[in-house]
Amino acid sequence: MKPSKLIIFSILICLNTLAQSSTLSKSEFTKEFLKEISSEIKESKFVVISDLKIHTNDIAGYELNIFLDNAYDAYNSGQRSLTEVFNDQIKSIKNQQSAYSDNNIKSIFPVLKPKTYLEIAKKQLRDSGYDKETLPFYVETLNDDMYVLYVFDTPESMRFVSPEDVEKLNIDTSLIRSIASKNLDNYYHKIGAQLQLLDTKGNGTVYMFAADENYEASALVSSLFFEQASNALKGDFVVFTPARNLVLLVAPQDTLGLQIASKLAFQGYSELGYSISPYGYKKVNGNWKRLLF
Repeated sequence: MKPSKLIIFSILICLNTLAQSSTLSKSEFTKEFLKEISSEIKESKFVVISDLKIHTNDIAGYELNIFLDNAYDAYNSGQRSLTEVFNDQIKSIKNQQSAYSDNNIKSIFPVLKPKTYLEIAKKQLRDSGYDKETLPFYVETLNDDMYVLYVFDTPESMRFVSPEDVEKLNIDTSLIRSIASKNLDNYYHKIGAQLQLLDTKGNGTVYMFAADENYEASALVSSLFFEQASNALKGDFVVFTPARNLVLLVAPQDTLGLQIASKLAFQGYSELGYSISPYGYKKVNGNWKRLLF
């Protein structure tokens, strides 16, 4: 006796329901992957940020965000098994770990440049026949007045990091500043970079950040600098970066100190080489905002 179409249809519905119920949700997928990656890379601590997003502070000493959206889509399509998807993702992360151990990445440092620097660079490149849309160095905006560029700084040479370098070294672009900041903090610690109190003859309290005459202004993207400044000034502070080798700090409520620092900043901006900005900035919601006096 042939099975009725109704019975066959019911069986198909049942099988489909079972298949759907066995598929992991985004949350379950994330938790399962957390177990796998924690088992595979035991020296790093991984935490779930949200569904399909995992974070670690220590992949070869650097931060790493792991986005699982594409992996989940591949798994959910049924074309690849859960094991295959996880293995592919873990292989990619291990490649990232290997890349972060590269001495080239450990030599990346941030440098601050004024807006005018990019304008001049673009003109010079056009005049020399450079016709590409992107600049030959990797650039990020710090605020309306300043940009962050990156350099490979080794004992043998120094050169700008290019977009091609970022791609070749497999650097997560959302983390390049974190990588450079980590390298800078390590360097500051090594050379003993610190705040020095200026003699203002009683006209307010002004600090100067002393490093190596090259990376003072880069402190604006340094966690170590921010911690030192916050401790010394008991909270918020205003920072002036008139030149590459001069950084001044004042408490925002210190009127006399602000006057002294502002005067020194404008003087330094006019007289020192590698000028950046004569203005004072305060960190507001994670961004350096220019202050008006």
